[in-house]
Amino acid sequence: MKSFKDLAINTKLTMLVLLAGGVALMISCVSFVLNDVRMIRSSMVSQMATLAQVLGSNSTAALNFDDADTAAELLMSLKQQRAVDLACIYDASGKVFAAYYRGTRQPKLPPAPQPGIEFTADGYLDVSRKIVFNDQAIGTIYIHANMGELHDQIWRYVSIAAFVMAASLAAALLPSSRLQRLISMPIVKLAEVAERISVERDYSIRVTKYANDELGTLYDQFNAMLDEIQRGEAAIQRAQDELEHRIEQRTAQLSRANENLSREISERTRAEQELAAVHQQLLAAARRAGMAEIATGVLHNVGNVLNSINVSATLASDRIRQSKVTELVRALDLMEKHSQDLGPYITNDPQGKQLPAFLRLLAVHLTDERADVLKELDLLATKVNHIKTIVSTQQSYAGVAGVIEDVDIATMVDDAMKLNSASLERHHITVTRDYAQIPMVRLDTQKVLQILVNLIKNARDALVETPEQADRRLILRTRLGRNNLLEISVIDNGVGVAKENLTRIFSHGFTTKKLGHGFGLHSCANAAHELGGSLVAHSDGPGQGATLVLQLPYVPAEVIV
Repeated sequence: MKSFKDLAINTKLTMLVLLAGGVALMISCVSFVLNDVRMIRSSMVSQMATLAQVLGSNSTAALNFDDADTAAELLMSLKQQRAVDLACIYDASGKVFAAYYRGTRQPKLPPAPQPGIEFTADGYLDVSRKIVFNDQAIGTIYIHANMGELHDQIWRYVSIAAFVMAASLAAALLPSSRLQRLISMPIVKLAEVAERISVERDYSIRVTKYANDELGTLYDQFNAMLDEIQRGEAAIQRAQDELEHRIEQRTAQLSRANENLSREISERTRAEQELAAVHQQLLAAARRAGMAEIATGVLHNVGNVLNSINVSATLASDRIRQSKVTELVRALDLMEKHSQDLGPYITNDPQGKQLPAFLRLLAVHLTDERADVLKELDLLATKVNHIKTIVSTQQSYAGVAGVIEDVDIATMVDDAMKLNSASLERHHITVTRDYAQIPMVRLDTQKVLQILVNLIKNARDALVETPEQADRRLILRTRLGRNNLLEISVIDNGVGVAKENLTRIFSHGFTTKKLGHGFGLHSCANAAHELGGSLVAHSDGPGQGATLVLQLPYVPAEVIV
């Protein structure tokens, strides 16, 4: 039987999706069942307490007139309550005044209990209340109820949860097996082409690119590598042709020099042997270089695409593999085995006494385990959707410049940050949002987003130039300033700007960066001017960070311009 690591990649992806979904669904179902059991138990307590209060109020007349028959008839109404096994009304002295019990055999009636509600060790609910008339206690009512309905409901919920889990996993199998092909199919195709090239030694074969993602880049590099190998093969062939030509020339010289015939023949033989050895060495070197380049390219590109996903998937898989769910099954089997004497078993049996504490510890462990698995699944989903988020954000603003739209300025600033988020995370830059409560505004979203993206990129470059161990911080702030101006500030604690350069940085071609071209801030300033606003820079000098403030006229969304 194959181990998991030897399975095909499409099988691994399908199993991973089903495993993660199954664990999350199982934890959810267990949580719902436990919550419903708690609610049913609470409802039963409330129901029995209300029933005792109503019966106590209705029995005041019978107690005052010493009419035990009327009290007994009143208690007979409890026949409709299947959970009630025993009920008694006691007079003021604590003697049994009237009683009701289910069945034909009369049980031993308990002495008058103290008012209160409690669950007994044998799994029953006892409810007792004082019967008060004119602010004076004239008796006590006591109800002894079984928990059979609660137990039936628990098993009903467990059955439903098991059915839902099985149906959900079966329903998820088809889409997961199909969707995994989006990842596995290009890799399988690449492996098939690599195997075909290895068998046929035909380096003119090329792979067809499916998409422009990381696998598309891998395909391009693979094809480029084949081009290099093919050129190497051609160079080897040219070298062979050249050597053969030289041998032919030497052979002609030997033929013309009859006196040195034996020496020339020996030299030719030696040259041919050298040629064959060189040819074999060239072929072996080319083969080793090609195989090494193929292995390096595949491992590097596939590793870049799958490494972060594999880490989260492995952590989640290990956590699930070490799950203590089996311990819960053992505890349930033990409870089912002693279902007829569960109360005495938990109370008196040495092994049974440990069961409640074991279940509490197991509940804590399963809760922590669920949190860990959900955390890794969230990280997995975040990594997979990271590029999708950036692309969708860019597409949402890929309209025609000059179009005025109603937008939430905080959302727009967040979108600009998302387009730089990958670089911000890579350089360990902490982003702080300081947004004021500003109503919807009317803006040219294309131009404003262009300015914000450039300002955040400029701040990131300033932070990257600081030492890696430094606390790199970026603050995004929105305010309604004076003169009805909307102010968006991008603040960093990077390398800062000299005071004499605070105005020059907006000039065309001026830059303080080693690899800068001086166009970014100049175009931002022009765009801000076209929008009727301005771009202002502040800095206390080199090493003191910088603040760039975009000021725009504030036009509320409800105002039509």
